[in-house]
Amino acid sequence: TAREYEDAFTYLIHALARTSEANDMDTGNHILRVGEYSAIIARELGMPEKFIETIRLQATLHDVGKVHVPSHILKKDGRLDEDEMEEVKKHSAFGARIIGDHPRLAPGKRIALNHHEKWDGTGYPAGLKGEEIPIEARIVAIADCYDALRNSRVYKPCYDHRGACKVIIEGDGRLKPEHFDPRILGIFIKIEPLFKELYEKLKDTSTSC
Repeated sequence: TAREYEDAFTYLIHALARTSEANDMDTGNHILRVGEYSAIIARELGMPEKFIETIRLQATLHDVGKVHVPSHILKKDGRLDEDEMEEVKKHSAFGARIIGDHPRLAPGKRIALNHHEKWDGTGYPAGLKGEEIPIEARIVAIADCYDALRNSRVYKPCYDHRGACKVIIEGDGRLKPEHFDPRILGIFIKIEPLFKELYEKLKDTSTSC
């Protein structure tokens, strides 16, 4: 039946998304939370219901390319050097390649390839600027960033909700508010309590603040 087909499709997307954890075991519910945050932002943007459901599911694929990044880099206890950072950056293109060219997975491919592009043109892999960056990737960029700040990893401490919001809204040297689509940043500022609520609901006790 159509319902069974859709259930199988959803299951396979989540199975594929979980491959991003193969070399990076402490990501936990990160991929699911990013999908949920992205859906909240998309709804506030007034996107159609189909777009909202698609980004909720396919945003989970954003880091699938990390399966090709050596585990000793992903698990390094300390800041990455320049060469290691270049290796990590390849996960965007790897992800797009893994997802491939099926039309139904096109949003996931755009997200995987472009979620580290920045509004001011300083991101990677292509240095896209402003609306050159697909809308799905602009949404996932801020969702991914918030969740990464909330989680402790081997190479960084975590922030509480207020601290994570402060970094996104004011910057911290490495991260700047001009990295984000200003309209999406404005939505984040308006609805950030929903991010806190969702994080608490889906948090991993081993990695959260």
